[in-house]
Amino acid sequence: MTMGELRPDDASDPAEFVEMLRQLKDRSGLTYRQLEQRAASAGDVLARSTAADILRRSTLPRPEVVAAFVRACGADDQVETWLRARHRLAAGQFAPPSPASDQPPVDAVTAVAPERSGPARPRWFARPAPLALLVVAALLAALGVGFWIELRDNEQRTAAQLTDPTVSAGVSARPSSTPSAGRSQIRPARSPDLCLTEGRDDTGQYTKEIAVQRPCTQATPPDTSLEPVSDGAYFIKWFHPVLGKGCLTVREEDPGRNLLEPWNEDDCSASRPMQVFRFEPTGATPGAYRIRPDRTDLCVGLRDDDRDASAAALVEPCTGGADQVFLVDALPGN
Repeated sequence: MTMGELRPDDASDPAEFVEMLRQLKDRSGLTYRQLEQRAASAGDVLARSTAADILRRSTLPRPEVVAAFVRACGADDQVETWLRARHRLAAGQFAPPSPASDQPPVDAVTAVAPERSGPARPRWFARPAPLALLVVAALLAALGVGFWIELRDNEQRTAAQLTDPTVSAGVSARPSSTPSAGRSQIRPARSPDLCLTEGRDDTGQYTKEIAVQRPCTQATPPDTSLEPVSDGAYFIKWFHPVLGKGCLTVREEDPGRNLLEPWNEDDCSASRPMQVFRFEPTGATPGAYRIRPDRTDLCVGLRDDDRDASAAALVEPCTGGADQVFLVDALPGN
């Protein structure tokens, strides 16, 4: 089945999204009873009363209901498109995403200007590094014996051995209940050769440093560590030899809403839910977790369920999808 001109990505609010679902059903020509039967044959649960109820409302159905409804209507190949649109609306981004701008790349050290819109917020890279620290870092790099150069070499050798999602040479084993504190790698479970680290928004809509997935051999600096806040809850800290320490924070304003960005350590507080993350074991694999901002019903995932290197991490409604499962490995030197 094709959707014709139905474009859920263009829905400007939940009511318009539901209207498109109603049109999808109308085009299928199926009754609610038939939708229920088709869903059951596909292994989904979609009671006819549920299907009728979601089309009577102007609020977003749950992700699993959207997926079952779209499949039952015969649009199996469009399930991800509908879920992507639903996730965007649930996150409060009611306007369709704008095309990526042709902005030139911004250097990670020189990007220190404050944002032009919205209230000023402290940023990890908002303060220039002391001149003495810059000189020391330059000397270490020139001599080739600096701590961070040695660390990068060590982690390149470690990452090269990551052939199994749960076992890596030089990476310590862990229990499945909570991750260990200290230096760590956070890797998407389905792409264990990638690590969460510093990068840029590839849409060009936000120009500050954010968390992205990149090959583990290119993931330092910054160095990632977990700092316990309470049982199962942690700061995710980044440390850069020149730019200092920061904690990952969920961005709550546009542009870049829901992305993860580093804030200066002086501005990190256990009282801010968007800076504290809970690691919930999935139970399937030791060391595999869902990462959730404290006191929310959201999960850390990858934008548009993207598998490519440089895909941005962000918070979104929890779906149980593979893009929301991460392996957390303790690194030597804790």
